[in-house]
Amino acid sequence: MSKTFNSIGTMSGTSFDGIDISLATTDGKDIYNNHYNLYEQFDDELKNNLKQIKNSIKNPEDLIEIKKTKLFTQTEDKITNLHIKLIKELILKSENKVNLIGFHGITLFHDAKKQFTYQLGNTEKLSKEFKIPIVYNFRQNDLKYGGQGAPLAPVFHQFILQQLKNKNFDAVVNIGGISNISYIQKDKLFATDIGPGNCLLDEWSKMFFNIDYDKDGEKSLMSKPDLILANNYIDRFSFNENASYDFNDFSISEFRSLDKDFGLSTLSYITANLILTFLNEKKINKVLISGGGRKNKAIMNYLKGRAFDIDEFSYDGDFIESQAFAYLAARSVNKLPITFPETTGVANPISGGEIKTV
Repeated sequence: MSKTFNSIGTMSGTSFDGIDISLATTDGKDIYNNHYNLYEQFDDELKNNLKQIKNSIKNPEDLIEIKKTKLFTQTEDKITNLHIKLIKELILKSENKVNLIGFHGITLFHDAKKQFTYQLGNTEKLSKEFKIPIVYNFRQNDLKYGGQGAPLAPVFHQFILQQLKNKNFDAVVNIGGISNISYIQKDKLFATDIGPGNCLLDEWSKMFFNIDYDKDGEKSLMSKPDLILANNYIDRFSFNENASYDFNDFSISEFRSLDKDFGLSTLSYITANLILTFLNEKKINKVLISGGGRKNKAIMNYLKGRAFDIDEFSYDGDFIESQAFAYLAARSVNKLPITFPETTGVANPISGGEIKTV
């Protein structure tokens, strides 16, 4: 029988916007009751330092050198301290004793071909601070056995779909920096990255409007997309295998000929229609949308009738991934699989995550 935990899950994506953290009671299987969510936004200095470190790492050897620098040690310390602050806040809020932490950290480098992944964050310091078992390094075991090491959230998405089975949803699409999907067909769980989500939109917003993102898609709604350029871009994508993308796989350079307003409308169209193309190819009808992209009205207008904001069904779409790591931590301790051949390409269903105890 699976053990139930009061588990804290943390997530900080490669967009480097901040830390999401959630507290739930879960066995990583059939039980999941979320209690609290918190978010801490990174300041500009920390964002820039993280981007500088990530951009300097092209291979595992680069990581060895960057770890020797003052920039790295100070950045890691700041990230770890922010996690400690938020975890303490949730522990103080909790009516029951917290007895597990699922710590994802910040991915600085991930290369499935080299079977190498690295997440920033000092688990030793976290362990000494809280004296609570910490599950971390969730991706490495999947890589070791032939998987892509990502995505990890699908088994939690599957749980959500099962809880809402009377609503007849076929999939969960997360529109973060990258768009990814978890879907069930013939009683099997499948998952893959689809393509750029918010990453190109955010890059364009910063470069041409000096804003971090297009709030609510307001600027994207102001003009029509360049359909020729957009559809040529979409036509290059293939959805036949497990795909795992990084922000660096996409660039706004080929859209530079566009007026700055047409750029955002075109990129929103691309994000939405890559999702629609995938849904049509896989004959997926009705999906839930989580992640920041669900707040972009331009994207959601294109998806109208096929996609529904997960917030409408008693879930908070901003915290699905941090909630997932509370769930995954319990699965890891209970030795339940967290990745599957149809989600990451791993040879067999496999558990993952290292467990650190004091």
